[in-house]
Formats: sequence, structure tokens, C-alpha cells
Amino acid sequence: MGARVNFVFKQGDGLATVLYSHWGEYSWAEDLAGALFHAKPRKGDTSYYIRNAISYLIKDNVLDETGFGIYAVKEDDMMFGDMAIIIDLANDSVVDDSGSHSIDSFIDSKFKIDFWLEF
Repeated sequence: MGARVNFVFKQGDGLATVLYSHWGEYSWAEDLAGALFHAKPRKGDTSYYIRNAISYLIKDNVLDETGFGIYAVKEDDMMFGDMAIIIDLANDSVVDDSGSHSIDSFIDSKFKIDFWLEF
């Protein structure tokens, strides 16, 4: 079976890089928010931004044979049988079932950093 999700990184040049996750459907929002936060320092440098986001998403399974796949598609050929989340880098947005959100507002709503300070 699986709990599939496709993270579609639209590059703005008619192409998109897709990270397919076989088991990521239930935690995709928090995982993606963490990945986009991690990639934020490379915003504007598409290849590094996408690589940093994907590295974060696969960090616990990087050497596993299964679980994730990476492939390229043309933007006009994005027909997915499974859930697809669009990360539109040209328009600085994340598009999901609930609509379109700026990348920063998506991160802010889904990714929480807890700081514990001891005095």
C-alpha cells in the first residue's frame, strides 16, 4: 500500500523536480515546512535550494534502497495519481489541498522551533 505524496518543486523554467515519498502522506506538512526552513538560506539559488530541501526530507533514509524517488517533469505534464504538493519557487508559494500559501507563511504555520533556555 503506502501513504504516497509527491513534493513538486516548480523551477519557473517549465521544468519541475519531484521527490516521491512512499510513506510521507501523514507527516508531509511538518516535514516540508522543516525542509523549506532548512533550504531558506539558499533561496534564489534554485538548484541548491531544491537540493537542500530534498536532503532534509530524506535525511533519515538517505542510504535506503526504497522509500523515495527523484525525477524531473515538464510543468505541463504533471499528472500524479498520488497526492501532490506544489512548491512553486517562481511564485514563492506552496499549493496544497487548502489553497496557495506563501512559503514563509507555510513554514510559520507548520514548523515550530522550541527553544529551552536554562538560567
